[in-house]
Amino acid sequence: MAQPPSGGPEEPGYGQQPEYGQQQPYGYGGYYYPMMPPATSGKNGNGFAVTGIVLAILVWPLGLVFSIIGLVKSRARAGAGQVLSIVGILLAVAVGFVTIGFVVIASRSTALDPGCISAENDFRATMSKFTADDNAISRDQASTSAERADVQHFITDAQRLQSQLNTADAQAQHQSVKARIGAIGSDLGTMTSGLQALLRGDTSQTGPVESAAGKLQSDGSAVDSLCSSL
Repeated sequence: MAQPPSGGPEEPGYGQQPEYGQQQPYGYGGYYYPMMPPATSGKNGNGFAVTGIVLAILVWPLGLVFSIIGLVKSRARAGAGQVLSIVGILLAVAVGFVTIGFVVIASRSTALDPGCISAENDFRATMSKFTADDNAISRDQASTSAERADVQHFITDAQRLQSQLNTADAQAQHQSVKARIGAIGSDLGTMTSGLQALLRGDTSQTGPVESAAGKLQSDGSAVDSLCSSL
């Protein structure tokens, strides 16, 4: 019986596994290939930890939940994702505190009151009209008819603003804002009724009109201060 050629690698016996790195036979004719190390199963990954740290910034409640789940799962996965989970928990808690704090400040802030926002917009839209009316009245003092027309135009703009402020007053959520906006509306009402009386020749309304104009300026400054403070 022919003997196997000498000098070749010794084949493992029946039931024996070749050592790591040892060549084993493949097919016929003496061809061999090295054994490869066993592939990893990939079970040590932790998708919850990665998802949690991303959601901690975008949607912090979900980020907190996913990060906690990732921390729990890291114990069964050789610690995979443990650091990411801890960072995700801390980040979600920090973002949550900032978000809740902003909501609390916004709910108490008069600057974010719907009445303030509406009133400020109304003032800005009307201020240019009042400036144009004042310039026209000063320009047409030599013409009684033109001056009366300019004053009537001013009255119309003031009444429009008063109507807009009534709407802002109804939208206000803070009592202080409602009181300030209401005061300006009252000042405008006194001024427009006094100007209408002056146009009819009632000179006794000169003093009340001037007084309402001064009060309107102070009340306007009070609203501006109230609606710009957090």
